[in-house]
Amino acid sequence: MGAMTRGRLLMGVLAVGALLATLAVACGGGDHEEAIQSTIVPSLGATGTAAGAPTPTPSAVDEQLQAMVLQPGDVPAGFTLASESFSTNEDVAGQGEDAAEVLAQLTEWGRIRGHGVVFSSEASDEAGVLLVDSTVSIYETDSGAGASFADAVDTARATDWQATIGADATDVSVEEIPPLDIADEMLWLRMTGTAVIGNPAEEQPFIQDVVLMRVGRVRGSVSTVAAVADAALLVEDMVRAQVDHMEEGQQ
Repeated sequence: MGAMTRGRLLMGVLAVGALLATLAVACGGGDHEEAIQSTIVPSLGATGTAAGAPTPTPSAVDEQLQAMVLQPGDVPAGFTLASESFSTNEDVAGQGEDAAEVLAQLTEWGRIRGHGVVFSSEASDEAGVLLVDSTVSIYETDSGAGASFADAVDTARATDWQATIGADATDVSVEEIPPLDIADEMLWLRMTGTAVIGNPAEEQPFIQDVVLMRVGRVRGSVSTVAAVADAALLVEDMVRAQVDHMEEGQQ
């Protein structure tokens, strides 16, 4: 896969990442980042920083969150940490007209803080995987995390994924994959389709997996984008790894 092809596909992936962030809010990272995050997968938030950039000394909660997302050893060989972020409830609520309403909802759920990381690779040898997004958010109680998860699931199922992925994508279909029996709650969505990408431009297939999960009072998500190949087994391995981290992080 050429550099232009990879770059164009990643642009689409990042667009989906915004939605995932919203779902994530509901799930983990930001909660209305989580509008897309509040929903599926909390991606980069307002405090997102490039990997390697100076960061303040993490608090105990930040260290707990960092240990519960995917780690470098959990992702395919050749992937590196591209960015990471932490999100407060104020970050998630933002500055829009509904900011006060979103903040009140997050407060009602008992959301404390969220964290997200993005891993990327210049190569696509590992089943064509191009990007891995992992998020978690922690709540005061299991029930609060469950309410946030339910909101994220509703958002994910109601999303127009064709419009979210973008005009370059065609024949986009969405299916729910049977959840793994390893978490308190889980939703696995798979988007497939084709996109006119590359130079010269040509239609190529892509697969986007989005997995939302809840373990106790922690919500999380794992999202991957792959070109051509079905990376289901790789995605399952990463989801299992993150669920393990989420369980261990609450002990």
